[in-house]
Amino acid sequence: MLKQRVITALVLVALSIWALFYSTDSVWKGVLLFIGFIAAWEWSAFAQIKIPALRLTYALVVVVGANYAVDHLIMQNIAILTLLESLILISVVSRYQLAKGLSQGSSVGFTLLTGILSIVLFVVAMAQFRGEFGPLILLLSLLLVWSIDTGAFFSGKRFGKTKLAVHVSPGKTWEGVVGGGLLTLIISLIVLYSLQPTLKIPMVFLGLLLTLIALFSVFGDLFESVLKRQVGLKDSGNILPGHGGILDRIDSLLIAVPMLYLAWHYSVAV
Repeated sequence: MLKQRVITALVLVALSIWALFYSTDSVWKGVLLFIGFIAAWEWSAFAQIKIPALRLTYALVVVVGANYAVDHLIMQNIAILTLLESLILISVVSRYQLAKGLSQGSSVGFTLLTGILSIVLFVVAMAQFRGEFGPLILLLSLLLVWSIDTGAFFSGKRFGKTKLAVHVSPGKTWEGVVGGGLLTLIISLIVLYSLQPTLKIPMVFLGLLLTLIALFSVFGDLFESVLKRQVGLKDSGNILPGHGGILDRIDSLLIAVPMLYLAWHYSVAV
């Protein structure tokens, strides 16, 4: 199992680096749409849609919507939709936790619409982020979200006692989140100091903002956990050997990437 995970991870890293740094804009967009298609196919399982034709139709609707949105969605739209997605995540996760895991599952319509919102917004933000700031800043921003997971894992393993949301994800602890946040803050300040961008706001403030966004990305992970628990799924899919599905790998990024893009867009002086 470990060997399988390592091999899959190495292949994913190689493909991601190539697509991010060496692909043309049209190829990059195609890669994102492909990821969106797989993510939408997996998301349809959260609504307990089992007929392949219906799952395919849903995935195609998401891809067509994302393809249009990449070229037509303006920054104000992205900001409004990001706020809407954030409120949905907070509401669903909090309700499930407060109900001690006994709340009724979300309706089919709500689940499918939330999937369209999350996946389309992710594809749009990834495409426009790379186009506006380049692959390096996008990669370093993604690194901040991954550092939350890394820091939370090790600090949670060493110091974790207080459960974060026991009915949603029993393994997560507040100590882990704090440890992940500290690691992310340090990395964000190092990144900003190295890049020396021309900012509209103080560098320390932007570092704190990026860290808070990375911390909020935990809600993306928790939200997917709620959706999986409501339908009895362990993983979102099995397309990635040893890692589960695409959504299992990008759940935190679905909300974090639009937020990070907005933070950079409104903080960097043109």
